[in-house]
Amino acid sequence: MSFRRLKLLARLTPIERRLLFSAMPLLPLVGLSLRLFGLRRTHDYMCRLAPAGTGFVPDSYAGDEARSVARIVAIAGRRMPYRVTCLRESMVLWWLLLRRGIDAQLIIGVGKPDNVFAAHAWVEYLGQVINDDG
Repeated sequence: MSFRRLKLLARLTPIERRLLFSAMPLLPLVGLSLRLFGLRRTHDYMCRLAPAGTGFVPDSYAGDEARSVARIVAIAGRRMPYRVTCLRESMVLWWLLLRRGIDAQLIIGVGKPDNVFAAHAWVEYLGQVINDDG
């Protein structure tokens, strides 16, 4: 492990480290499931696995928590040996938030601007995008 990666890990709180080490294997697993079973079956399966049952957190706290989880999932995505798609990253983030009791929405947009197929995925909480800058 490089010195730079060790410095990153040292800056993370124990909870953030645990979240990072949860997100890293989830990214390729979600990707594999999407390839093998498609979006609908992967989504349905993740929904069945999501309810951890700690109850929903108050909105005032959940927004900050959601952005923090999004930051950690983005770090995990950048550490993969391949390019992580917005769909994969958004599905992992959405699922981790549901497991934490944060009622986030997975949004998938599809269009055909200039007759070219385009798709994008992101996560929203209370109508605000939490994992996409553009």
